[in-house]
Amino acid sequence: MTKEEVAMGYIAVANEAMCRPIRALTQGKGYDTSRHALACFGGAGGQHACAIARALGMSTVIVHKYAGILSAFGMALADVVHEEQVPAALKFSEESQAEISKTVKDLEDKCRIKLKSQGFTDSQIKLEPFLHMRYQGTDCALMCSGAKGR
Repeated sequence: MTKEEVAMGYIAVANEAMCRPIRALTQGKGYDTSRHALACFGGAGGQHACAIARALGMSTVIVHKYAGILSAFGMALADVVHEEQVPAALKFSEESQAEISKTVKDLEDKCRIKLKSQGFTDSQIKLEPFLHMRYQGTDCALMCSGAKGR
């Protein structure tokens, strides 16, 4: 195999990895991708767009004049998020409230320290605690707001 063939193999794998979620969101829900256009973005979007469109049966690719920087622009606009979590096997009851509150407070402190180390001030930091809770006898957790008063 030549170097070029190996490189094209990697590109083919990358293209297929990008096709899978598109198929799951469209064809998996009964939509015909051939009746839609593919919008490309990101630094390598133009390199992959035509091959992905071909694989999905699309005949139109839309390339915005700033397609190469749209991902970076979106990242610049996105909120900075830091998450902390610890495992806990507590029964949610009056008796466990103090321990749960202390654990949430400790996690909030860790998040605040981490965000401050990145240059954020207290007024810029918004903390939103969540608890992964399960009904007794189940193994599927539900994400519930851990904010006071909710």
